[in-house]
Amino acid sequence: MFQLEFTRVYEYSGEDESVVVPVTLRSGANQVPVAATVDTGASFCIFRTEIANALDIDLTSGIRKRFRTANSGFEAYGHEIELIAFGVATQSMVYFFADPMIDKNVLGRTGWLDRVRLGLNHHDSKIYLAPYDPA
Repeated sequence: MFQLEFTRVYEYSGEDESVVVPVTLRSGANQVPVAATVDTGASFCIFRTEIANALDIDLTSGIRKRFRTANSGFEAYGHEIELIAFGVATQSMVYFFADPMIDKNVLGRTGWLDRVRLGLNHHDSKIYLAPYDPA
């Protein structure tokens, strides 16, 4: 039998099939609370353009990356920020959509899931979380 230990538990709304959680993004003295979808299929964390603006980040000064999906593609710009979820803070490279019309905030594998231990019980709408500790 395997056992994992978590330091936090969060009950999310089970109203639809998405797992949406509150996070805070911080860059310098600026911080913005955000509702983001946990997406284990997403390679990276990607947020709306307006969040970069609220953090006073010069969007296009970041690392430009072209993303491809099953039926489309989009561009985004990467910036190193602090991402805080359930009291667990990590420094992460996250991306901001170049297109301000895209209305999504996503917590993906690189930049968030690779920095925490996550337990998900979707039946009970609960997330269990702890900082990643390789020991």
